[in-house]
Amino acid sequence: MTGTDKIIEKIHQDAQVKSEDILARAGAKAEELLAQAAAQAQEAFKTAIAAAEEKAASDMAAARSRTAMTEKRILLQMKNEIIGQMVASALTRLLALPEAEYFGILARLAAEYAQPGQGEMRLSQRDLDRLPPDFQPAGVSISPQPAEIEGGFILAYGDIEQNCSFEALVSARLDDIKDALHAFIFA
Repeated sequence: MTGTDKIIEKIHQDAQVKSEDILARAGAKAEELLAQAAAQAQEAFKTAIAAAEEKAASDMAAARSRTAMTEKRILLQMKNEIIGQMVASALTRLLALPEAEYFGILARLAAEYAQPGQGEMRLSQRDLDRLPPDFQPAGVSISPQPAEIEGGFILAYGDIEQNCSFEALVSARLDDIKDALHAFIFA
């Protein structure tokens, strides 16, 4: 081997050692970068899972809350329906009372709502048709003109009228009636 060959061989060996060293360092650096990337990916995965679990828990709590509100709203609607049916049933039963009882109630209501002076009581056509001959509340005369009501009466004092129909009386006190029925039935 000549001197030139030896120099080339030495350069070749040095280059081989140098390239192996560079490859080894590059491989180590790649391993390090891969490990860091895997750790970051694992951390990102854990963060994403935690965020998804938190979102799912929040969504579940919101769904439970909406369900509870819907249940309460439906229950309140049902209670109001029941109370409405009870009020309607009471009005129906009131209209169906025997004449003596029914007109006794009208006389008590007339005494309660009567104003000073001579008033006129307007009854429904149904009540005029079944009016007992001896029915004459104090301080009012019975009008032969029927009122457009189902039961009860309208008291008129000149131009001033007081609606004492059962519907109007119930309507005026509906909130109190509902509260009392709610407390009695659902408490």
